[in-house]
Amino acid sequence: MDDPKSFFARPTPAEIRKDKEPFLLEDKIYSLKGLAANQYAVISEKAFTARFGFGDAAKFLKHGETFHLRNNRPVGKTPKSLIKEAVIDPQISFNTFMSGYSFKPCFGPDKIPRRVPFVELLEAARILAYGVAHPEADVKVEGMYAIANKARIEGGSFLVSTSSRTKRHDRYRFMVNSVPMHYSEPFVYLVPYNFSTSDLGVESKAFRELRFTKAESPEPSKVNYIQAHEIAAAYAIAEKQSQEGNPLPLRFLVFPIVSQSAVDLYTTLLNRTLLQVEDEGKVKLKHLTQAHIEAMMWRQVRGQGYAAGFDDTALLEGRVREYNWNHVQA
Repeated sequence: MDDPKSFFARPTPAEIRKDKEPFLLEDKIYSLKGLAANQYAVISEKAFTARFGFGDAAKFLKHGETFHLRNNRPVGKTPKSLIKEAVIDPQISFNTFMSGYSFKPCFGPDKIPRRVPFVELLEAARILAYGVAHPEADVKVEGMYAIANKARIEGGSFLVSTSSRTKRHDRYRFMVNSVPMHYSEPFVYLVPYNFSTSDLGVESKAFRELRFTKAESPEPSKVNYIQAHEIAAAYAIAEKQSQEGNPLPLRFLVFPIVSQSAVDLYTTLLNRTLLQVEDEGKVKLKHLTQAHIEAMMWRQVRGQGYAAGFDDTALLEGRVREYNWNHVQA
């Protein structure tokens, strides 16, 4: 029997190289569009090291630069518009590698910044597509609590479960909080940035949140790293509420929907691109890590614009669930 989790599988470096010729990318991401069927791309680790600014790629995901949403006075603007403004900000150098976007809660005692990587947005879309290929694995909105008067100010809470992406792992079952459910100004504009979950239990989230900034840094050490399962849950809630006649969770969704073209680039980086590294005097070809892919995904958006990475109507129209995850650019 085929393993359903093969939907998330990635070929080994040897499988990527098999019967193909290398094509040196030299950090020119647009060259991937010219990658022939009998080629795989190679990019040197040196293209990343200096601009990561840290001793290793993992620290880049914890401490790298982010696009900061200017949500200190968000009334009148949806999260989507603030995200658009942030990612095309001309004051940010094109040569700066970005590790995601970030925002802070607008009210209440929670002041912890949220960090949202591009790769987690992509993986959230893949979790939705997995639910189409395997309906029993779809994201399930199991319960809702949004009728209390305080929900007009603090947003609704939902009990959600998502399928694991690895073998022999149970579903994740957790709470999603601060979902805008009522049009009550100014709170409907403030609530999205308080997004949080509880009881998720994903190891990668805990690891990325384990960090300390430099002693002289004004940035707090503690962050809330938003992970793919949380984003997929937010998508499913917005989708279900929209179908039931409430457009607010979708309108004020703080996670943009990736485009098919972004998925195409992502799968090419995952499945047809290798990292050239020097290890004890030997040159080796390895997988790109999430940090390398994160930097390259944002470069496409910086170079080609917001629409190169995101599709604002893909969730409403159901297309995000039908994305082609087997695509390879050739």
